[in-house]
Amino acid sequence: MGQTDKQVPKQLQPYTWKKGQSGNLKGRPKGKTLKEFAREYLESLPDDEKIDYLASIDPRIVWEMAEGKAKQDVEAKIEGNFTIEISKEIAEKNGITPSSKTNS
Repeated sequence: MGQTDKQVPKQLQPYTWKKGQSGNLKGRPKGKTLKEFAREYLESLPDDEKIDYLASIDPRIVWEMAEGKAKQDVEAKIEGNFTIEISKEIAEKNGITPSSKTNS
């Protein structure tokens, strides 16, 4: 028995995937995805209906449809004094004493 067999209750073992076994043997079902369907539908609209549709939704959504979402990560510099509490076990394991101070 492998390592995963020990982690799964015995009664569930017959129903778990074996190593290297895929759970999606036939792949994604044939047909259009909702995204493909929506894209084709919107492309088929006459221009005046497209304008009406775009006017009815939030301008930020229209922008994201055209340009993608804005970059989400932010850099920030935080200054000041911080107190970080760690457990005694972690402190001992990493050689940290109550008087240890580092500046980075």
